[in-house]
Amino acid sequence: MSSKGVLYIVVSGLNDYKKAREALRIAEYQAGDGKNLAVMLQGDGINWIKESKENRIKEIQTSIGVIHELGCPIFLCGASLNEEGLSPTMGDYKFNISSAPRRISQVVEKGWQLAVF
Repeated sequence: MSSKGVLYIVVSGLNDYKKAREALRIAEYQAGDGKNLAVMLQGDGINWIKESKENRIKEIQTSIGVIHELGCPIFLCGASLNEEGLSPTMGDYKFNISSAPRRISQVVEKGWQLAVF
């Protein structure tokens, strides 16, 4: 059975920049190829939407923006947002809030793969 899509779950936060960067690079390339994909920021990964002038954070945010602009949904874990006291926005971008367990169940039921970074 072939995969119908991929949900990238980014749980790597500010202390694991390289892992988050690679996950979002792969997702960005696939989004540009017209593949079915979505991204979920969860746990420490939610911190990538924080306002910052730091270059590594801006690089990650640029990838998130590109993926979003290519029409792929970006989901933010509601519990993680609440824990960090963040809103579901990054600059001019507004993202979907989702329950991580429910979203994961939905994509698995639809035959999508999970990629956790």
